[in-house]
Amino acid sequence: MKHTYYPSLDGLRAIAVGIVLAAHGGVPYFRSGGVGVDTFFVLSGFLITTILSTEWARTGTINFRNFYARRFLRLAPALLLTCAFVAAGMLWLENRFPSTEIALVLSYTSNWAQALYKLHLTWLNHCWSLSIEEQFYLLWPLVIVGLERLERSPATKVKMLLGGALLVAIYRASRVGIYSDERINFGLDTRMDTLMAGAALAYFVQSLPMRRLSEGVSWWLGRLVAPLALAGIFGIIHFVTWYSPWMGWVGYILVAGAAVLVVMDLVVGGHSWLARVLAWQPLVFIGKISYGIYLLHLPVYYIIEKLMPTAALPVRLGIKLAISLSLATASYYLIEQRFLRLKGRFETPQGSSKV
Repeated sequence: MKHTYYPSLDGLRAIAVGIVLAAHGGVPYFRSGGVGVDTFFVLSGFLITTILSTEWARTGTINFRNFYARRFLRLAPALLLTCAFVAAGMLWLENRFPSTEIALVLSYTSNWAQALYKLHLTWLNHCWSLSIEEQFYLLWPLVIVGLERLERSPATKVKMLLGGALLVAIYRASRVGIYSDERINFGLDTRMDTLMAGAALAYFVQSLPMRRLSEGVSWWLGRLVAPLALAGIFGIIHFVTWYSPWMGWVGYILVAGAAVLVVMDLVVGGHSWLARVLAWQPLVFIGKISYGIYLLHLPVYYIIEKLMPTAALPVRLGIKLAISLSLATASYYLIEQRFLRLKGRFETPQGSSKV
C-alpha cells in the first residue's frame, strides 16, 4: 500500500545525517551529534506507526511476516555491504578481522554491548542506533495490536503514547548518576521515549479533521514555532554535549518534542516555511540516501584518518564527505534499490484477515 510521500521529510533526514557527519568529522560547533540520531528516531516512530496503524484500519490486522520482510529488505542489504566494507578495510589497515563487531551489529545487539560493557566497536560504533531501532521494530507491531484492540479513539492513543514516553523520560532522569553514561545513552529502555513521541504524532495526525491543522494553529506553527524548534535543536547541538547529565534529565525529551513539532509542521501544516526549504532537491536526494551515508561514513572517516592523519581538518573532512556521499549513492542505486523493489511482494492486500 502506498503512503503519502513528503519530500520535506527526506530534507529533514538530510539535516539529521548532516548533524552526525559534522559532529563525527570534528566540526567544533557540533558538540552533540546524537541529536541528529534523535531526529531519526522521531521520524522512525512516526512513519512505522503510520504504516502499522493504517494497515490495521484497512484490514483489521497486522501481517507480521510482511512487516518484518519489508524491514529486512530496507535495512539488511546496506548493512551487510557496510560490514563487508569494514572487514576489508580493517584487514587492510589494522590487520585484523572484526568478527565481534560484525556479529554484534548483524544481531542488532551492539547497543547493549556498549550500554552494559562499554565496548567500543570502532569502525561500527555508530550502529548502536540501528540496534535500538530494530529492537523497536520487533516490539512495536505487538504494541500497536494491543493499542488498537484496547482503544479506538486516535486522540486517546495519543495520550496513552505520550504518557508512556513521559514515564520512560522520568525513568531515565531517575537513573542519571546511577547508570553509566553509556547505559543511559545506548539502552532501549532509556531511549524509547523519542520513538514513542514520533508514534504519538502518527495518531495525532489521524485524529485531525481532514488530517490538517486549523488555519490559526497552522500559521503559528509554520511561521514561528517549528522554525524556533529547529533552531532550538541546533542550539542544543552546540551548548550541550551528548554525555551531559542534562541530556538524560530533560535534553532527550526536549529534542524529541522539538523534532515532533518540526515533523508536524511538515506533514499537516498549511503555512510551513520549513517545508519549502527542506523540499529543496539536493536535500531530498541526500535524505533518500541518508541510510547509506549514515552506515558508511564512520568507516570512511577511520580510513581517511589513518591515511591522512596530518592533513588539515577542512581537507580531511571534505574528502570524507565526498567519499561517503559517493559510496552511499552507489549503494542506493546499485544495491538498495534492487531490494526495495521487492518490498511490494510483501504488502498486505485489501481484505486480508489473519496474521
